[in-house]
Amino acid sequence: MINKTIVHTVAKNIADQYDILLYTFNDITLSAKEYFEKQMYKELFLRQQERYRLYGKYVKEVYAKTQELLGEHIDDVQYWRAIKIEYSSIIIDKPYRLNSETFYNSITRKVFAEISFNPNYEYFDYTDYKPILCTENEIYDVIDCSHFSVVAIKQILQYFKFNVPFEDINRDAQNIFDEMAPTIIHQKSNLYLDRIEVLRPVFYRNRGAFIIGRIFNKNWSIPFVIPLMNDEKGIYVDSVIYTPAEISIIFSFTRASFFVYTKYPAQLIDYLKSMLTHKTVGELYDSIGYYRHGKTILYRDLMNYIHNHDDKFIVTPGIKGMVMAVFTLKYYNFVFKIIRDKFEPPKTCTREFVIKKYEEVEINDRVGRMAYAHKFENLIFPRNLFSHELVRELQNSCKDTVEFNGSEVLIKHVYIERRMTPLNVYLQSDENPINKGRVILDYGFCIKELAAANIFPGDLLLKNFGVTRHGRVIFYDYDEIAKVTECRFRRIPQFTDDDDMRGNAEMIAAEPNDIFPEEFKSFMAPDGPIGEIFLAEHNELFDPKFWRDIQKRIQTGDYIRFFAYDKYKRFRND
Repeated sequence: MINKTIVHTVAKNIADQYDILLYTFNDITLSAKEYFEKQMYKELFLRQQERYRLYGKYVKEVYAKTQELLGEHIDDVQYWRAIKIEYSSIIIDKPYRLNSETFYNSITRKVFAEISFNPNYEYFDYTDYKPILCTENEIYDVIDCSHFSVVAIKQILQYFKFNVPFEDINRDAQNIFDEMAPTIIHQKSNLYLDRIEVLRPVFYRNRGAFIIGRIFNKNWSIPFVIPLMNDEKGIYVDSVIYTPAEISIIFSFTRASFFVYTKYPAQLIDYLKSMLTHKTVGELYDSIGYYRHGKTILYRDLMNYIHNHDDKFIVTPGIKGMVMAVFTLKYYNFVFKIIRDKFEPPKTCTREFVIKKYEEVEINDRVGRMAYAHKFENLIFPRNLFSHELVRELQNSCKDTVEFNGSEVLIKHVYIERRMTPLNVYLQSDENPINKGRVILDYGFCIKELAAANIFPGDLLLKNFGVTRHGRVIFYDYDEIAKVTECRFRRIPQFTDDDDMRGNAEMIAAEPNDIFPEEFKSFMAPDGPIGEIFLAEHNELFDPKFWRDIQKRIQTGDYIRFFAYDKYKRFRND
């Protein structure tokens, strides 16, 4: 006999605790405006880490309380069916209902950790994502205007009430007009408009604040993002980004999430999705800090794909990793990474060490150069979806993590991240040589930007970097990452024929944190013209002084700026 009082108490406690979690999440999110205005960028980064840890903290506490309330019925499926029905009635009118459902699933995943999702007592289906209906004034406001003009742009900038004045709003509005007007005229032969939509919330991240909206005229529209910066002279417009590809990079899976306050996350995501049609819904949730709901969407999309496509899991093309077994679905945009049971020399790290490194990447600012990977546990797939080659690979090197049980495959621990073309594969392809030149240059810029963020990749081999559909180079092998400030960058000792090598043994002794940048050249610069292009631009990477100078900047507290758009798009350079 099910105790209805206990059912209601459990359901209400989960719902109430998520409300408190969301209130705390939003409270931290709202602080971003003040930090931007007061230029407290390091403090904002710490709040970002605090916000990220909230979800796991509440899941742990609510699970413990649920165990206490249900006692011996904690894994009783009949109770959980009743709890789900009760929970649904409690959250039905909440504007963040979908996120509440995800939180509920986080609790049931603790209870039924070794059992696959069950829609009878959890929230899950195989259907495509459906936009949430909303009224216009919940997410954005409309600026009525007859044509695109400096006056209309000033209205956009003045819509947001900052406690810091603009340095020169007339100049900024003129800069935006001068940048966008030629494109608008080229596309539609005039500057007439019906309206301009502006999202109500400002998007904050790192040093920047981002205004987002769309310009409309009949069936024509163009999105825009206006990045704002703040310094001792006041707020200024740093650029305007108005192509979907460039805006997509701003919302990349390689960057930290925005601080963006909204009561209607689903409607906000739908609006962003309408602007960025190639972005997955899950990635957009990740981009505004709702990582767990992004993970839910990713899993739903994966199951939907599996059930509706004739595709098999295969070993990912490229050089096999020593630490990770990597596989994918041939036509799917994500890869699956499983830690191997043991690592071949020269790898000396442990499984626990690798997991810790992935956790560090999750919580830190990835500055647009490191891929975010969702961790999943106890996923079950039909065995017939796995190719024979992949089955052999997993049975030979991942027995501790993968179990083959009859017609099913249980994966106890796996990371899922965006699929990219390995850099070494890209450079060996028949790709346009101009694109190859751009990519090899971006490889160097990737390493430099990571270094400026106090991240040393460790293993700089080309195979550990990937190329996105936008041609950006991203690092995705984390088992050897370290802080730049914890490394000792040294020159290789030079000896003459008269040197007694045994007497100079202490000169070539190396500690685990010793790095010899001169050795990088042998594997970072490919042979031929591509390598020459790389050396011409990035030769300083092979000089210890370059790395020591970065260490000094970091140690003196220099909070380096990172731009989510090309620097040539900036209205001014400083």
